[in-house]
Amino acid sequence: MGAGRAAAPPAQRPSSREVITPASEAHEKPQDVVIADFVLADFDEVYGLWERCGLWLRPSDGRDALELKLTRDPDLFLVARQDRRLVGAAMGGWDGRRAYVYHLAVDPQMQRRGIGGTLMDVLEERFRARGALKAKLQIQLGNDASLAFFRGRGYEIERECLQAGKELVAGGAPRDWRPQVGEEWGS
Repeated sequence: MGAGRAAAPPAQRPSSREVITPASEAHEKPQDVVIADFVLADFDEVYGLWERCGLWLRPSDGRDALELKLTRDPDLFLVARQDRRLVGAAMGGWDGRRAYVYHLAVDPQMQRRGIGGTLMDVLEERFRARGALKAKLQIQLGNDASLAFFRGRGYEIERECLQAGKELVAGGAPRDWRPQVGEEWGS
């Protein structure tokens, strides 16, 4: 809660049967792409995909950390395969209050074919099934393609608050990448 501000009246929430779907979310469904739950045997392929896509990887993205994640909400970590080849992955989380999208990656050679949209459709439906009213995510500064993709799905930049983080374990986040407070992007 912000200091010195009165709480805003509660926003009207959709009923459990009403789903908010932006018109721009309509996308062509990729053919011959199978969405499945991530299993630890997928780790090397998924990590390689994340690296090829330039994701900001931290120790929490390592094999041991993802094995722990699978004990909590394994159905929120998805892979997309076409002819058994990994072409995409989406990792989400649910803390009992909010849904989070941690990583969405599509093979650079397979982008703009509906794979990312399909992964997000499945992930968001699983969030709703758990009772999530809202999903949140982070987009790296300068990643205009991701910003446009998520804006097209109805995600909005929340300018009312700043994000803060604290390393609980040394090496939990790279120190060479820290945007300045108030830095604007994607306007």
